[in-house]
Amino acid sequence: MVHNLTVLRRLRRFAGRYAALLALLPCGQALAQPASPSPAEQLAALNTAALPPATRAAIAASLAAWQQQGPLPGGRWLLVNIPAFEISLMNGPQRLATWRTIVGKAKTPTPRFTGEATAVILNPWWDVPASIVAESVGPMLARRPREAARKGYVRQGDHYRQAPGPDNQLGLMKLEFRNIYSIGIHDTPSRPLFARDRRALSHGCIRVDDALGFAATLLGAPTSSDSLATVAATNRETQRLALAEPITVIVGYFTAEVGQDGHLRLFDDVYRRIRLPPADHGSACAP
Repeated sequence: MVHNLTVLRRLRRFAGRYAALLALLPCGQALAQPASPSPAEQLAALNTAALPPATRAAIAASLAAWQQQGPLPGGRWLLVNIPAFEISLMNGPQRLATWRTIVGKAKTPTPRFTGEATAVILNPWWDVPASIVAESVGPMLARRPREAARKGYVRQGDHYRQAPGPDNQLGLMKLEFRNIYSIGIHDTPSRPLFARDRRALSHGCIRVDDALGFAATLLGAPTSSDSLATVAATNRETQRLALAEPITVIVGYFTAEVGQDGHLRLFDDVYRRIRLPPADHGSACAP
């Protein structure tokens, strides 16, 4: 019912005001914490002399990508690392939480870009991209209209859409995330795919595991995945929950990073973008 959504919005507003009032209480000044190194600074500090050429190439490419990206956003922001199949909520250089993702296939890769998320959309409609209309949805509507109707597909003039429901390709939620590539960050009905290690499986959009838990984290207390599931189930209409403030989203391609434990993490170059140095076979002459 709409009542559930109204209560949820009021609770979120109250929580924000309560936190602001606590910040004004004369309870002492917090000690300044040393600044955490950025991802680029962590990579630059590595001693790579004894590492294999492929590892050095991955570190160099990832460092260059971060340097090209420029300064990190202040406050909370989202990092999508395509080769890691992960999306992380960050606070400055610190990683707060991470979720598994599905990203674009090699033939339909997820691009690198920076955008901004402004809201969580529950029970979203899916505006089917032209490429997917031509590939599958258009022929389904033309040849198997009953199946298309059962799955919620409709044609509105030249536009093809899918209504909210169990078969909707965006699942129960998506982020309001406008960008020049029309790349979405959303749930999926195909959740068993997250069990795979290699998850370059989409047409370019970014699917998120535990999507309602992810959305609840972005919305903040008192929102929970259970409360969002209740709201989505009791009111099948599309509903918008604004974030407290817009969140910058960096979608990047980093095959090397320093983990929270200080160890180097390496990821497969899923789009084959890193150029390896030529192999050194030594002298062709006999000693």
